[in-house]
Amino acid sequence: MNLLSLVIFCFLVIITINTLLNFFNWNKTKIQKLNNEQLTILIPARNEARNIRRCIESIDISNNLIKEIIVLDDNSEDQTWFILEEISKINPKLTIKKGAKKPNGWSGKSFACHQLSKFPSTEWILFIDADTELKKGAPEKLLSYSIKKNVSMLSAWPQIEMKSISEKLLMPLLNFIVFTTFPTIYAKKSNMPSLGLAHGACILFNKKIYEDISGHELVKDSLFEDTELAKKWRSNNQVSACINGLNIINVRMYTNFKDIWLGFEKNSYPAFKNDILFFIFQIFNFLFFSFPVIFMSLHLLNVYDNNLLFLSGLLILFLRILLSVKFRHPIWSSFFHIVAETVFLLISLSSFIKYNFLGGIKWKSRKYGK
Repeated sequence: MNLLSLVIFCFLVIITINTLLNFFNWNKTKIQKLNNEQLTILIPARNEARNIRRCIESIDISNNLIKEIIVLDDNSEDQTWFILEEISKINPKLTIKKGAKKPNGWSGKSFACHQLSKFPSTEWILFIDADTELKKGAPEKLLSYSIKKNVSMLSAWPQIEMKSISEKLLMPLLNFIVFTTFPTIYAKKSNMPSLGLAHGACILFNKKIYEDISGHELVKDSLFEDTELAKKWRSNNQVSACINGLNIINVRMYTNFKDIWLGFEKNSYPAFKNDILFFIFQIFNFLFFSFPVIFMSLHLLNVYDNNLLFLSGLLILFLRILLSVKFRHPIWSSFFHIVAETVFLLISLSSFIKYNFLGGIKWKSRKYGK
């Protein structure tokens, strides 16, 4: 137990150093001078009646950098199309398209993005999700960074908007897992495919390069298409980057516990290449990010005494609070870390069982499975 405690503590010290580097170096993006560049904003939308109006209204149509906004209604079963028709009457830059039926072998979003990519005439195309809100100056920040750094695929990691208790309790864990383990500084300097990272809520592409290497067709069957595409992009000797998007875009990914469960259940198992990697991650996550917190609690209750595990638990709590400050999460959720970890473990196991034994996952009225 002492050896295991030492290994966990040493690992968390390394994780803490990486997180501190991310905290102080992953800064907001500034606007650089642009010439006459233009981009087209592309929005795939399926059953987005609740979100689509807010998303489009957040886009500054007086901005000359934005040539056009194209929304593809991906065979919605709600009022999405009718809302889009209403908005198009007062928004001169908005064009709406009806999506084709999804063919076998494609995920819904990848096929919608693939269709959207055929319409623009601009050099740059910006994909955003229908549940997002662009902030003032967002296109300029994205485009100026891409041109200055010679990046042909640029994702902005968004500000995650949280309103319900379940969102505030569970959603911060996403940023915790990513930004304690992902080396953002090294990823900027290296174009290794394994360091590809993207958030599908906001991705800017150079259109010619996107077409040359087949864009979303590279990840046609993936439900984890954003980061998978970043890795494929790098594999094709193209430069991708993921930047701090707190001053670029907001996203409210889910609104309640049911949506959170279904949304992460859809992605938890497909995010891994095989069963072995899936279970290695689950064991790793429990051992290093849950186990110490459990024993820290036991230490405080005078039930079990292990100083290294107690310090390891404190490090995790420190990192949760640090990232809550960075990403503007409610700090109180940090103290319920073990609750969030337990829920996500159950979601992951449910994802594994449904994909392997129950025929797959249903998402937005579509079935996905092996």
